[in-house]
Amino acid sequence: MKKARENQLTYLFLAIIMIPLGVYLNYPHIAKGEFPEPIMIFFLGTSAIMMSYLSPHLFPKDERAKEIVGRSMTANYFTLFGAFLILFLLTGSLGPLVLSATQVLLVLFCVMITAIPLTMVIYSRLI
Repeated sequence: MKKARENQLTYLFLAIIMIPLGVYLNYPHIAKGEFPEPIMIFFLGTSAIMMSYLSPHLFPKDERAKEIVGRSMTANYFTLFGAFLILFLLTGSLGPLVLSATQVLLVLFCVMITAIPLTMVIYSRLI
């Protein structure tokens, strides 16, 4: 239980640093109407908040933790395919958005880094 508490404080500390830093770095890009390149920092911070919440649920390696991880991975499989489909439709040859390959990878990374802990949070509340 002590390791879970230590991990929880570490994740919380990272979130407290990364979210304001992400807002500070992304604000000028969003104000200009450009794609915010440092958006990944903000989403890593939100993921750290969710991992801080999940730490007591996941670090005791019991059957409940295995079930939370298993169910969330199944849900993330469909979430990622949905993200691929939406990005394909929005940025395809007939889509309204024009994104570079780096920007598409950033969006996919942000979806993954947010969706995985988010589904774990949802399943930790349900199980």
